[in-house]
Amino acid sequence: MVRVNYGATGEHELKTNVDSLVKMKVKGEIIHPELWVERGFVTTWDGRPKLTVGIGGIVHNVRVGDPVFGWYADHLNAGVAVSDPDSSKAQGVNVFSCIGNPAKVLSGEAKGAKGVVVGKTYFFAGRSYRLVVDFKPEDRAKLTIGDKIEIEAWGTGLVIEGFEDVRIPSLAPDLLEKIDVGIEDGKLTVPVVKIVPGSIMGTGVGRGGSHAGAWDIQSCSPELNDELGLDSLRFGDLVAVTDVTSEYGNGVFEGGIVVGVVSHGESEIGGHGPGLATIFSGSKERLKPVIDPKANVAYYLDLRGDLEW
Repeated sequence: MVRVNYGATGEHELKTNVDSLVKMKVKGEIIHPELWVERGFVTTWDGRPKLTVGIGGIVHNVRVGDPVFGWYADHLNAGVAVSDPDSSKAQGVNVFSCIGNPAKVLSGEAKGAKGVVVGKTYFFAGRSYRLVVDFKPEDRAKLTIGDKIEIEAWGTGLVIEGFEDVRIPSLAPDLLEKIDVGIEDGKLTVPVVKIVPGSIMGTGVGRGGSHAGAWDIQSCSPELNDELGLDSLRFGDLVAVTDVTSEYGNGVFEGGIVVGVVSHGESEIGGHGPGLATIFSGSKERLKPVIDPKANVAYYLDLRGDLEW
């Protein structure tokens, strides 16, 4: 059970089905950086060639909690990208792992180091499933491509009692306990840093399997970026999207609300942008996003003592 704010009546226990959830280990490895297309160059929304730096691999100077914008990169994974060369196993690693699950290094110089899943993505062009795992800088420096990573996967099937109509596809029960979830007028309230309209969603709309990866907040319009304040986003931010659904697939749904975690960086390719991995999906009658500048995975899991929130 989870302690939550319950309107003006104080704290109550939020009941979940956590005791019935299967906890199991899955294993992947740190994957090499990938190219979108031959030679790595793509065409931006305004017709410029750009080298797609940042898809997969080990990123040393950007991690969860850092700004999404301002890097020479495209679809940047801020941390360590974990998957499996076998596509069927890669799907299992991605689907069963949830944001907030613990990770452990099984091989190499950093053997025994502990990390945590902070994002998940599905890179459609390369058919590549990836987890984004955060490690402390001193441990990350010892990692290398091919190191084996074990995830304690737990959270698939998570349901909140009384809110069975609000789907929770990829959230670890441990992280749910740390998020300031509340109940107000029959609605589940979830903190987010920003609320954006569903009309801005791009790549991933129409894709099934919302539990497997992320879909993109389009960032290919400088004017719209300014209007919505997207430039202030950080990796790991919780963001709400209105008039969409991500319950069984990503699509337009009037009155729908989705809350996701920013799992990969921005893009200058038309239709692409920061990736949002769904953690809540419901209707506005049952799910209410509440603005909180601290709504970030790094804040909830205390991963960035060097940042001010």
